[in-house]
Amino acid sequence: MPTQMLLDDSQLPGVAAFLAHAMDDDPAYAYLMPDPATRRRGLRDYFARSLRTHMAHRCTYLALDGSVASATVTVRPPGGIRISTLTMIRRGLLPFARAQGMAAVRRLFTLKDAYDRIEARLSAGRPHWWVHMMAVDPSRHGRGVGSALLASTLAATADARENAPLPVLLTTHNERNVTFYRRAGFEVIDVQELALEGAAAYPVWGMQRTRASE
Repeated sequence: MPTQMLLDDSQLPGVAAFLAHAMDDDPAYAYLMPDPATRRRGLRDYFARSLRTHMAHRCTYLALDGSVASATVTVRPPGGIRISTLTMIRRGLLPFARAQGMAAVRRLFTLKDAYDRIEARLSAGRPHWWVHMMAVDPSRHGRGVGSALLASTLAATADARENAPLPVLLTTHNERNVTFYRRAGFEVIDVQELALEGAAAYPVWGMQRTRASE
C-alpha cells in the first residue's frame, strides 16, 4: 500500500505536473487559461507556486508509491490559511502576470471572487474544513489510491477533533467526481450553473461531509 507524507520540495514538481494533467480539461482552469496549447504548461507553473505557498502550512498530503507521489490532496483548516500580501504578490501575482498576462490576472480574480462566494454560501458562515485540491497520477487511476489518501488525511485532520467535529466541504465540476466523493461519505448539498464572463456556463456541485464515513 502507498505510504502518506506531507508535501516537500523533492515531490513538488511531480505533484504540480499531475495536478496540471488532471485539471487540463476542468472548466474553471480552462477559463483561467483559455489556450489549450499552452494550458498544461501554464498550470504546472501555477500549481507549483500554489503548492509551495501551501507547503509552509503543512496542509498538502501525498500518497507515495516507493519514492514517487501517486496522489495529492490539500485540506484547508477552519479559518483558512494566512498568506501575507507581500508573499501573495511576490510569489503569486507577479510571476503569474509575467507568464500569463494581465487578462489572466483579471480572470484569476474573477474566479477567486466566484468561489469565495460559493464557499461562503455552502458554509453559511460556519467553521469548516475545505478540500482545496485533489488529484491522482493518471498512471495510478483505479487502484484506490485517492480514496485511501482522502480517508487518511481527513482522519488526521477533520476527524482528529473528536469533541467538536466540523463539516468538510468541497466543490467539483465533474459528475464522476461526485460519485467518488459520495463513496467517501460526502453528500451533494448544492448544485448551480456558474457563468463567468466570456465562457460557457458549467455545473458546480457543492458537497459536504459531516462525519467520518462508516
